[in-house]
Amino acid sequence: MNQFSNQVLALSGVFQSALMVEQLARQGSLERPRLEQSIRTVLNLNPSSVEEVYGGIVGVKTGLEGLKEVLAKRGKGMSPDVLRYAMGILHAQKKLTARDDLMEALSQHLTRAVDQCAYFDDALHESVIAAVANSYQQSVSKLDFRIRVMGNPSYLQNPNIAEQVRTALLFGIRSAHLWHQLGGRRWHIVVKRSKLHDTAEQLLARI
Repeated sequence: MNQFSNQVLALSGVFQSALMVEQLARQGSLERPRLEQSIRTVLNLNPSSVEEVYGGIVGVKTGLEGLKEVLAKRGKGMSPDVLRYAMGILHAQKKLTARDDLMEALSQHLTRAVDQCAYFDDALHESVIAAVANSYQQSVSKLDFRIRVMGNPSYLQNPNIAEQVRTALLFGIRSAHLWHQLGGRRWHIVVKRSKLHDTAEQLLARI
């Protein structure tokens, strides 16, 4: 897979994260396979390829579909909250990367979460989800920029759902970091809109 296709996969991860956050905030639940994949992506600290990060192209199928829709319609028809979350994730990742202390804290807490996952042998164990959510709290949440999640207060005030939201957001941060490492920049979403759309379409056709 070429560099640009890898960029599109990573950017799709950002949009998949945004879609997951919206679903949790408005419906209070998330498909367990999707939550598990996001956790495994976050905890895969030494992947051999971009595809491996997501467990294959199918791991970001929802994100590819969302990205394709946004690019085809210039954002029209897509939930404003999803777009806001996606742009917020990209902005938060940029700020996080500039903070060596928070990047170190994130690394340390994720290492503990990896150990938890190995101990319980279950990515969806409540202790593993809590450890991943805590990794977000001890790093991204310390920034002077916050991604404000809007939705049903009864869901967002539920500790278990709140942990899943943080986990989904960290999946987005992981994807945004990967996208940036691969050469992706926010202005590319506008300037390279057509190429991004066509590549997303090609990747979906491979599933």
